[in-house]
Amino acid sequence: MTSPVRVRFAPSPTGYLHVGGARTALFNFLVARQSGGTYILRLEDTDTERNTDASVRTIYEGLRWIGLDPDEGPEQGGPKGPYRQSERDALYRSLADELLSRGGVYPCFCTKEHLSAMRERQIAARVTQRYDRTCRAIPRDDALARVKAGEPYTLRLNVPEGETLLPDLIRGDVLVKNEDIEDIILVRTGGAVVYNLAVVFDDHHMGVTHVIRGEDHLTNTFKQLCIYDAMGWERPKFAHLPLILAPAGEGKLSKRKHPEAALEWYQKKGYPPEALLNWICLLGWSYDDKTEIMTRDEMIARFSIERIVKSGARLNLEKLDWMSGDYIRRMPLERVIAEITPYLVEAGLVSASPNADEIEKIRAVAAAEQGRLRCWSQIVELAGWVFAKDVAFEAKAEANLKKRPDSADILRAYAAGLAVQAFDDPKALEAWARAWAGERGLGFGDIVHPIRAALTGRAQGPGLFDVHRILGRAACVARLEAAAAKIGG
Repeated sequence: MTSPVRVRFAPSPTGYLHVGGARTALFNFLVARQSGGTYILRLEDTDTERNTDASVRTIYEGLRWIGLDPDEGPEQGGPKGPYRQSERDALYRSLADELLSRGGVYPCFCTKEHLSAMRERQIAARVTQRYDRTCRAIPRDDALARVKAGEPYTLRLNVPEGETLLPDLIRGDVLVKNEDIEDIILVRTGGAVVYNLAVVFDDHHMGVTHVIRGEDHLTNTFKQLCIYDAMGWERPKFAHLPLILAPAGEGKLSKRKHPEAALEWYQKKGYPPEALLNWICLLGWSYDDKTEIMTRDEMIARFSIERIVKSGARLNLEKLDWMSGDYIRRMPLERVIAEITPYLVEAGLVSASPNADEIEKIRAVAAAEQGRLRCWSQIVELAGWVFAKDVAFEAKAEANLKKRPDSADILRAYAAGLAVQAFDDPKALEAWARAWAGERGLGFGDIVHPIRAALTGRAQGPGLFDVHRILGRAACVARLEAAAAKIGG
């Protein structure tokens, strides 16, 4: 093709934005940016019974969140609009008439009863269920006369004899015998066009040069190629992406069975969008056998359709956690603070407008936990103990608390010594604690685990003396004495 590259992401607003849809949008975006082309968003919203405004919003907000705002679309406008199929009906009807005049479709007068009986016969005969082309045998003039007389009809695809070849950019040449392509309905009784017709009209009139979409559309593509050929239009190039598979070997990632299929799931958990985009890019594509972390600009420079794999791509959430953690570790502390604060507020751990003491603790928590965070919501689990009024003990932490028969005495004595120590230097506190344990004939390990349990209710966490600094002297002393009372009667 000599025309500039134009690609489109064309979701149906009948549910949330799927992570597979986000990948399709990303790959289209990368192809457009790499070539200096145009990336279009088109809403395929002809299913009026299932379309919802909420679904439309999740598409807009999801794309905006991961930085894939389109160049042309319902919100942005553009020279090839409107960009919602529900607003393009007049175009569809005029082109359907042209397709009929070219012989690309034929009128079908079969009743529901006829079609039902046909299906029952095919089921009984154990043959493929498809339209038996009854009305295709009607002479054209007779069929048009019946249309003119007002007899109800649909328009069916007039699949030609022979074969259809699809040169797919990912799968190579795919050849199908036309006898295996059904004469599907393209225009319903009353004139409403269906998906397979609308999408061809849209892609042609929007100047789409490359159709990059999921492999679940592969069978549709052969029907659509028949329409392109019947209209005498140049075909776009096609690339059918591999399916995304569920993380636990459960087959295809399903909207119904897997919450992680929704892009919103990642947004609510608080994965940084740049990390998520990097991870999505590697679902079925790679630059080489070792490169993992890439900025968006690097993805644009390195992406190629030829390196997309043909087989399904497993949703690897462990890899996402690793990748997201890597991004978070390299972020400025101020961003970490800004990102974790809303989750602490939502959990009721800090005020909606944090006071000075809360702000100081949030900063200390961010510094201490930045290296362990994989997503922002995780801060509630990792650091909820900092803001809780009463310490809740994990089973292992409670066991550590009670490991020695004299643990209560140790905690009380440690609290008394702690009350007069300088609290602004964790290293100095650690040196004092080691000396304190040695003076009493205790190993450092004898005090570390019960003290951590007393202060946090956890068996693991940040460095013990970072914990001291985060909580502050008064809170540390109070928690140590409370824990001693709990185990010492």
